[in-house]
Amino acid sequence: MKIFALSLTICAVSQPAPAAALETPGPTTIATMTQIPAPKDHAYPGDIQLSVDATDMARRIVHVHQTVSGIGPDTVLLYPRWLPGTHAPEGPIDRLAGIRITSHGTPVLWTRDPVDVYAFRLHPAAGTKSVDVDFDYLSPTSAKVGALEISRELLMLEWNELVLYPAGYFARQIPVQVSLTLPADFQLASALETASTDHALTHFKRTTLETLIDSPVYAGRYASKLDLDPGSAVPVRMDLFADRPELLAVKPEQLEAYRALVRQAYKLYGSHHYNHYDFLYSLSDQIQQNGLEHHQSSEDGSDPESFTKWDKTAFVRDLLPHEFTH
Repeated sequence: MKIFALSLTICAVSQPAPAAALETPGPTTIATMTQIPAPKDHAYPGDIQLSVDATDMARRIVHVHQTVSGIGPDTVLLYPRWLPGTHAPEGPIDRLAGIRITSHGTPVLWTRDPVDVYAFRLHPAAGTKSVDVDFDYLSPTSAKVGALEISRELLMLEWNELVLYPAGYFARQIPVQVSLTLPADFQLASALETASTDHALTHFKRTTLETLIDSPVYAGRYASKLDLDPGSAVPVRMDLFADRPELLAVKPEQLEAYRALVRQAYKLYGSHHYNHYDFLYSLSDQIQQNGLEHHQSSEDGSDPESFTKWDKTAFVRDLLPHEFTH
């Protein structure tokens, strides 16, 4: 069962101040340091404009640019630490690189919190209202490093890996506007609602940080979208992504088995908790095979031949019912 604590929180090597460009703050000790603001349920006075470029597939590097408005003199930016479906503070802070923070082109001094490695303390010039943050997310290139998220044919994006956010506010109180650039021949699926698409660039509708973190993206070169509840005003879709196009072949009786899943779940529970739902389903042995529930979607990955060798892969067919029930 997912724990969605979103006391979200990041790391990397501290940024040196440019020579003679910025005033260096006085020594900070644990004794004199102000505490990181505890999250409160009130509206954040700014927003996050988040732009993600996932086209660097060969190196498995995701480039992130974000503008955070509503900045104050003591702003602390956090990297997500508690993640959906985990039971420990496992945010992959070790995968961040090249953090740069500026305001209108001028470097902003920042320091790592001496206690909380997921926290970055900003020291902006007086009157600074927004900052631009750039960094790279280094997705694992080997299973020895971590679960694989990117191959040449498909990828999975977890937004909690790609954002810094201001401390002191509940995640549901922080507005976020997101855009995503993918390889030109990729299709995507997500519980996020699309505002516009221009070739490889997708703009999503404005949402909250909480909903963003809970709405991962799957994308790939070989994809198929199947309707699991035809005629319903509440769409339920199976979004398939595969290593090869022939793996997407789904026979009518196989599709009917998953449509029956939706009908039987409605009979069992008597209601549904979403406005629409997407099974994000990868058929791959090039990225991780996983299962993780979300509010309006689930992350699902199983044997590449789950459909093409249907009679030999019955053991994987409890995955979607399991995550749907969660």
